[in-house]
Amino acid sequence: MMAGAAQHREPVRYVQIDESLCNGCVLCIKACPTKAIRIREGKARIEGVCIDCCECVRVCPRRAIQAITSESLDLAEKDHIIVSPSTVLYSQFGEDVLPNDVLLGLKRMGFGYIHDQSYTSEIFNLAVELYIKENREKPDAPLPFISPVCPVVVSLIAYRFQSLLKHIPPLITPREIVAREGKTRLAARHGLDAETFKVLHITPCPSKMICMKESILQEHSYLDAAIGINTIYGELKRNIHDVEDDIVLHHSGGIGLSWGMSGGEISGVELNCLAVSGLEETIRYLEKIEIGLLGDIDYVEFRACTEGCLGGPFTVMDKYQGKRNLQKLVRMFGVEKQVKYGYVKKLYDKGWFFTDKKESHEEAITQISAVDIARGIERLKRIEETLKLLPRKECGACGSPDCTTFAEDVTDGKASLESCVFWKDQKRKLNIRP
Repeated sequence: MMAGAAQHREPVRYVQIDESLCNGCVLCIKACPTKAIRIREGKARIEGVCIDCCECVRVCPRRAIQAITSESLDLAEKDHIIVSPSTVLYSQFGEDVLPNDVLLGLKRMGFGYIHDQSYTSEIFNLAVELYIKENREKPDAPLPFISPVCPVVVSLIAYRFQSLLKHIPPLITPREIVAREGKTRLAARHGLDAETFKVLHITPCPSKMICMKESILQEHSYLDAAIGINTIYGELKRNIHDVEDDIVLHHSGGIGLSWGMSGGEISGVELNCLAVSGLEETIRYLEKIEIGLLGDIDYVEFRACTEGCLGGPFTVMDKYQGKRNLQKLVRMFGVEKQVKYGYVKKLYDKGWFFTDKKESHEEAITQISAVDIARGIERLKRIEETLKLLPRKECGACGSPDCTTFAEDVTDGKASLESCVFWKDQKRKLNIRP
């Protein structure tokens, strides 16, 4: 069931449905892990909490559902834009194109400042090790710790597995570190306000938008906008082919480059770790952790997309070809971090890696009033009573993904029992008279 906090907040959505293309099949409502989609008047509609996992996008046979980003920056004014590309971008151009070529291609496009996120990812790996070693021996240590990197996973935990929020270390992610430090350092260099500079993230998926606009682990995001790899790919490819420059913008080793694929993050964490990719597998393993399993594991890297971020909906190259490209780059640049332990330890001790969240999502939930709790209990009772009336065919023909969700919709006044195609026969069986 949806927690009180989730019930009262209006979700931010970066998945859109084109009703002119939708024929009302129920594939999307069956695929949605948060049961956010309904079929109303023969068309799919998002009515619940969308976590931008894009499972509906993947299963829609008519391409009626599309993932989007918000291009809120004026890309014509590139001088004050800091570009922070996902490591996945390096995998999209073939084996003859190196990461530095990609970054120089972005520079040729006119952007003022280009930052190599893969180097920051290697720094983050050491911060994770330090955090785990500092906390895993505590009596109440919530093992395994869960990576804060994938926004879909964080949103899924906040929605369906709220008891696991304490498993997520309060560490700021590499993309946010790049944005924060880029603004701070450029502001100091040029004597300008930090907000003069805007950070554009080139992303393989729309989930970065939800962590920008509705951050769970931070008070606010340092990112200003995101653009899909597929949107910028064509122009960038043309500029890469014209690159002839000795400027070095790429600084990471193979560890940072491997972040684009499943297992890449934990390859730089020298502890007992697991990597899990794909939404179904992620949910299955979160359920295991929820019931107390995997307590012998230090850290779990979860990615909602199969094969990791390479499987994001905004990628251009096939995820398995992209994986092959990244694996070659990892071998080329080596499997050792290019960062110094002492340097990272000093930053860690200063609190450089920690988020600015003053109140955890879990603490906010505990502040729900007694009235809300009483209403919630009464609602649950009515849902159970409605559920007893249903035939439990789990067919989805009513427009809800399953009978339990349909009972919730009926209880909340969003649907009628008459929407159940089996209701007439069920009334007869239960001897219910009009």
